[in-house]
Amino acid sequence: MPAADFELDRHVFFWLTQVIGARDRELAQGLKDHGLRVPEWRALAALYSKRHSTMSELADLASIDRTTLTRTVDRMQDAGWIERLADEQDMRVTRLALTATGRKTFERVWPEVQRLNDLALAGLSNSQIEQLRKILGQMRTNLEEYVGETHA
Repeated sequence: MPAADFELDRHVFFWLTQVIGARDRELAQGLKDHGLRVPEWRALAALYSKRHSTMSELADLASIDRTTLTRTVDRMQDAGWIERLADEQDMRVTRLALTATGRKTFERVWPEVQRLNDLALAGLSNSQIEQLRKILGQMRTNLEEYVGETHA
């Protein structure tokens, strides 16, 4: 499409960022009461789901750049939500895991986040939601394959 024909509201990534931005703004307000920020929530949720992750794995899962993630992990460790563990197979690798306090924090906050997620998905059928997951997964795969080719 020539640049002259560009219409912002027809750009898929414009809508993706609008949805994520609106959700994150609302989420940030709800998280304040729990002493959390959005990046901390993303890391908390990723570690709750995946248990033990390296910094690189967590950066990918939580979509947080490494510099921000380092500061986020430090704050979370200071708050007692996560701990750094030596990897059982490779002592050079550090893994991150939720503490009991971190798991309880996730479980306390999750109902609010789920309510917001449900609000965002209101009016969509289960099949539409599943189709959206598949579409977004394919888009990510496309980008990962492209990045793999250009950096090989």
